[in-house]
Amino acid sequence: MAPKRLAFLVFPRLTLLDLIGAYDALRRIASMAIDSGVTHRIIGTDAEIADEAGLTLKPDSVYEDLSGFDFLYVSGGLGTVALMDNKRAIDYLKTWGDERPLASVCSGALFLGRAGYLKDKRAATHHLTADLLRPFCREVVTNRRVVDEGRVVTASGVSSSLDLGLYLVEKYWGADARVRIAAQMEYRGYSPA
Repeated sequence: MAPKRLAFLVFPRLTLLDLIGAYDALRRIASMAIDSGVTHRIIGTDAEIADEAGLTLKPDSVYEDLSGFDFLYVSGGLGTVALMDNKRAIDYLKTWGDERPLASVCSGALFLGRAGYLKDKRAATHHLTADLLRPFCREVVTNRRVVDEGRVVTASGVSSSLDLGLYLVEKYWGADARVRIAAQMEYRGYSPA
């Protein structure tokens, strides 16, 4: 079943492209009338989020209750290493539970791993964080941009956020939706990982 309420988790020192790459594809589900019932919210760990370069974002909410969402997306970036040791953030992520789907890109997998979502699963991350991720998953996959383990989908480095967004569109809304969105994004030549 395709998710209807999408949550995007942001935090200080995220990599903005990690967020925007997939967000751009997924936000088009409603605006292109593929499924007009799909909504999305940006949830932050702080009221203002500065990315790695200092660009400031204002999320829709801070630590919003996740029970009303049915899909969670976690970005990556330099801030994930600090987030791994942030008890409030980890406890918050654990409220997601073991039923609903979630995805991460780049080093966002570290955050999912620390919260226990990658146990016994294969996962992708940025190549510089592969060693940090190994204790939290069954296998770090280094030769694929997107790794789908059913409920959990992870993607490798920052540019794979575009691949991940289109992959998720196809996974939940079909190949025709992916083709339409990719064409509108002018991201020609895409083939799912």
